[in-house]
Amino acid sequence: MSGRLRVSDLPIWSARQWMLAVFFVGSGLLGWWQLRPEPEPAAPAVERARLPDYVVARFSAVETDDTGKPSRRLVAEELRQYIEEDLSELDRPRMTLYQREGETEAEPWRARADSGLVLPGGDEVRLEGAVELERKGDASRPATRMETELMRIWHKRAFAETDRAVQVTSASDRLNATGMRLWYEEPVRAQFDGRAHIFIAPEQTETP
Repeated sequence: MSGRLRVSDLPIWSARQWMLAVFFVGSGLLGWWQLRPEPEPAAPAVERARLPDYVVARFSAVETDDTGKPSRRLVAEELRQYIEEDLSELDRPRMTLYQREGETEAEPWRARADSGLVLPGGDEVRLEGAVELERKGDASRPATRMETELMRIWHKRAFAETDRAVQVTSASDRLNATGMRLWYEEPVRAQFDGRAHIFIAPEQTETP
């Protein structure tokens, strides 16, 4: 009789032994899972404060035309420049828009507001808060004054517009509208949005 051990002679595990084996393996896996280091929570993203690249107090600048004559002057109590955005914030801006009639210098338009923005490219200036645009009168025309809460001015196009309520006063006449587009170079013309209300003062007649 051969003394070699055959596979068929090995004892077969009982159901109880299989259950114990599964229990110990499962316990080991559970312990390994619990001992795993917890992943560190991601650090919250820190929002970078929006800060200007430089600040100029009592800012003043003059832009000239092709002949070297002043075409626009802009002053402000403070200017904050954001180089990456190509944007400038203005406090208490004052802008002078010089006019010419042929070779003669005409009375300029003057704008003021509580705050303003010089948008990318530099041509568009947006004025906000108690905006006033006016021109003094002379022998050929009466003084004109416009008041609104927001106005956009494109100097190279000599164009200004607002989509807010606007009041225009010329001499004793007054006009109110819900928006306006103004071409302020001579000959000056304007379009008014919505239903415009016009008050025309009666002419004063001298008593004999």
